Amino acid sequence: MRNSSQPVMLITDDDRSFRETLAEVFERRGFEPILAASGEEAIQVTQNTTVHVALFDFHMPQRTGLESITACRSMGINIPYILLTGALDQTIATQAESIEIFSLLEKPVSIQIVTGVVKEAMSSHYPWYELER
Repeated sequence: MRNSSQPVMLITDDDRSFRETLAEVFERRGFEPILAASGEEAIQVTQNTTVHVALFDFHMPQRTGLESITACRSMGINIPYILLTGALDQTIATQAESIEIFSLLEKPVSIQIVTGVVKEAMSSHYPWYELER
């Protein structure tokens, strides 16, 4: 059962254990996590559910995280997007900057860093978020 006061976080990564770990971390911090194993699945989620913040892995089969974010934005889903990658290079950084993602994080990433970036993203995008914390 969905608690409407909880912000919804989409976590998209083809690594099941990574996305489930992040889901546990953010659920304890008051988020309702929705998990997607692929970019296609994530796009479907954003079409059918109100999502407040999204984390995407860059390297996934069929569609990269950047391609998935671009598709979501083209549908008018303007939320903070956080991209994670285990192989950060200048090309990925430039592409991420060009589509104005909120943050680009390199894996492995500490829980402290990713939770801090999500809190910053939520606070900057949703005035109500800080009031509830």
